[in-house]
Amino acid sequence: MFDEPYRWIDAIHQRRDYITEQLDRATPVVGISVSEGILLASFHRQNPKIYELYDRIAMGGIGHPADLETVRGILLNMAHVEGFQRSSTDVSIERLALFGLAPRLKAAFEDVSAPPIILDVLLSEVGKTFRDDRFIQVSFDGNLQRATDMMVLASTEEMEEKMTGLLRERIPAGEKTLGKVLPVVSRVFMDILFSPEELGMDESGNLLSPEKFSECESRLFEDRQWEGVLLDRNAPARIKKVAYSGDKST
Repeated sequence: MFDEPYRWIDAIHQRRDYITEQLDRATPVVGISVSEGILLASFHRQNPKIYELYDRIAMGGIGHPADLETVRGILLNMAHVEGFQRSSTDVSIERLALFGLAPRLKAAFEDVSAPPIILDVLLSEVGKTFRDDRFIQVSFDGNLQRATDMMVLASTEEMEEKMTGLLRERIPAGEKTLGKVLPVVSRVFMDILFSPEELGMDESGNLLSPEKFSECESRLFEDRQWEGVLLDRNAPARIKKVAYSGDKST
């Protein structure tokens, strides 16, 4: 098939459609800079989606659990080799993404003779202040996106834009604390995963039926498990678990 370029292009299109379809039901991963560090939050059904990779660096991902574990192993190994051969300060998400992850994902995506890698990855790096925090999203085809204060990793561009818009609308610009941000993040997950009618809300977003909202929250935790961590900028043990914080007043 490789002597006919149009067949390769057609295979690539089919491969993209297949991977996108497989990622379709994934719950988003959110990364937000706060005074204390970086909050990473999501829900998972069976396998965790958020991991610490190295001092100051964590990874969140959506996709096939085996592929996420394989990529986590690659990044862990690269980070520790870089830290040993150079120094810990040389290990950054830029190097991990540009020289470790993106080339592998691009090569795997374009090799239509092999099974696809089904995942998208969000890398986060906590800095000395919230202005120094960095996020990089690496998609299954090796493309990169960068952000500094907030990033949403979702199965579709539409969902990413919707969730990012809700977060920016409800979280003030500039430095903010974990206590202020967490209830908003929890509520935005509810607004993304359920319709206003299911949540008992009117068209303006006013809560009319707390009972319906509570029912949706119960359904959410029947199907999924909350996963929230803080990549602490001031503590030697960076990763700290963060409990779910719902907010029915927003």
